[in-house]
Amino acid sequence: MTGYQNLHTHTTYCDGSLPPEDMIKAAIEKGNGSIGFSEHSHVYFDMYYSMDRHATGKYVDEIRFLKEKYADIIEVFLGLEQDFHTESIPEGLDYTIGTLHYLKIKDQVVTVDSGAKSQKYMVRDFFGGDYYAMTEEYFSVFSKIIEKTNADIVGHFDLITKYNFDGSLFDENHPRYVGAALGAMEEILKKNNLFEVNTGAMYRLGKPEPYPSVFLLRELQRRGGQVILTSDSHDAGSLCYMFDEMTELLKSCGYKYRKHLTKDGFIDIKL
Repeated sequence: MTGYQNLHTHTTYCDGSLPPEDMIKAAIEKGNGSIGFSEHSHVYFDMYYSMDRHATGKYVDEIRFLKEKYADIIEVFLGLEQDFHTESIPEGLDYTIGTLHYLKIKDQVVTVDSGAKSQKYMVRDFFGGDYYAMTEEYFSVFSKIIEKTNADIVGHFDLITKYNFDGSLFDENHPRYVGAALGAMEEILKKNNLFEVNTGAMYRLGKPEPYPSVFLLRELQRRGGQVILTSDSHDAGSLCYMFDEMTELLKSCGYKYRKHLTKDGFIDIKL
């Protein structure tokens, strides 16, 4: 694990299991040279997963304090997982990860990843049971993620596949799904080419592929996209989960480098 970093890290400020300092200690124990925190940004309609405004201020202050406390041991970065629907973010962040967890349909907000049953009901109630209509709407909104958030990293691009392990919900090779995903990818690449390779659902749910899927990673490489490894960690055990395996996967997809954040910005690391 030496030399890896994870920039997609959650703590007890949101839905993580440990406070920030304990996650820093876990990263040090794993031999990581740096760690970045990226709590869920405040959205007015979700007080369960996202931070409220008061917690956001406390989070920023604590990470800045820990940056200084551990400066001689490990580099700590202050980030945010910025949802498409977030209205404002604090100043002075080192980076942001742009993500989409919600769709606004018929004046209602629906969550795309809160559970397999929840997703099925959402597709039934708002898309007439047509999973491809849901995926088209999701990617249509996601195509504007950089325009809306100006994020540094595109986060869990195909999150809607979270519960589609065996293709039981929809066919990820279907022309409507592929067309929607690749269309969004091409729009995003006009503004930002850095996508995370996220192993979070592999760790928590046993998902066989990261976000993006292997197919989409190959398509991203063909279009000049770049990648950074993240583990979407909510506990110590998940930090940098399967990064060795993801390195080999990326090589097989044609990538030569992965990105790595430093105090001077993102640099290339040879795979």
